[in-house]
Amino acid sequence: MRSGSSNIYLNGDSSQKMSLKDKTAVLLGGLGGIGFEIGKHLLKNGISKLFLLDISANFDGEMRAELQAYNIDSSIYYRQCDVTDKDRLSELLRQEVMGRLHFIDVFINSVGIIDEQDPDRVLAVNLLGAINSSLIALDLMSMDNAGLGGYIINVASVAGLEPFPYCSIYTASKHGVVGFTRSLGIDTVLVKTGVKFITICPGATETALFRKHNMGNVFLLPWMEEAGLRLMRQIPIQSPSVVGECVIRALVEGETGSVWVCTAGKIERVTMPLNLE
Repeated sequence: MRSGSSNIYLNGDSSQKMSLKDKTAVLLGGLGGIGFEIGKHLLKNGISKLFLLDISANFDGEMRAELQAYNIDSSIYYRQCDVTDKDRLSELLRQEVMGRLHFIDVFINSVGIIDEQDPDRVLAVNLLGAINSSLIALDLMSMDNAGLGGYIINVASVAGLEPFPYCSIYTASKHGVVGFTRSLGIDTVLVKTGVKFITICPGATETALFRKHNMGNVFLLPWMEEAGLRLMRQIPIQSPSVVGECVIRALVEGETGSVWVCTAGKIERVTMPLNLE
């Protein structure tokens, strides 16, 4: 088990860039289109132990080999998990994940669904899933609780930064993720725990989630479908790999509380209203 201080730069001092070499990472939603690409980029940049959690049970030998090719020396673990099952999630993180990794340097939540006809499920997965997993991870990672500090990254959406009326429930959930993550991304939390909180907001990305939009069955109100589909066809679609690159850049350069947008293949940190700390 590793001992000593973490590579966290307190009070926003990030004059040195973080190295991911020999670090550990937990990736919720790791088998999704965006999550899987994030996993590749983590491994490519030196993560030594990667633990994937996903509701899908389809982590086969081919997928493992595809990931392993990005870092042949890394250890890759996987367990099926529904982020809405808080007790099961806590059990997995506290027992099996910590048993395998011993410590968590990077915790990333990349879980998300769109279903405007089931608000309870959307909020349970997108918002409560992010809140509960982040708080469990914070407890395990906090220097105030024998942890070593680290990074907690929540993948939200550009829909969490501005109105998107065609998918209002999804938009509300992602606004909540942005607000929650930014609220913990303050120096008071960082100094006490050694944990940075960073938000990633992808734009339209070529994933099953986005393709479901084009099927026209996920809009809030039926009469919105025609206009919604017209808008979706006009939005530039980026590769999930861009989001993986965005996560790495945020890890290397990002200050706690920072919000990063990756859309149309471009990555940038966005200026948000000041925290009223």
